[in-house]
Amino acid sequence: MLRASVQKTTGTPADLRAVTDTDIDPGLRWGRELRDLATAMATGLRLDESREALTRAADPRVTAAAVGVCANFEMMNRILDATGCPVPQRLHFVAGLLGIPAHR
Repeated sequence: MLRASVQKTTGTPADLRAVTDTDIDPGLRWGRELRDLATAMATGLRLDESREALTRAADPRVTAAAVGVCANFEMMNRILDATGCPVPQRLHFVAGLLGIPAHR
């Protein structure tokens, strides 16, 4: 969902391998800072540092929007996990874009 909306709104195809490999530039404006904030929100590590880095690179409104997107995604993911919703076969290709093996 986010991959498609990023491409549609920016016209830039994000390099999803950057999600799992921090040596890869996501190819988006503030991409590294956004990735670091999302990682910090998921892990609870370096949250203040990553939030401040995004605010410096962009501005407080961008940071607030990014936090909202991360929080909403986390909520949706928890609901899907709790209900046992399987990943549709048509989305298994995303694992390849992330550089991880798909579970079949």
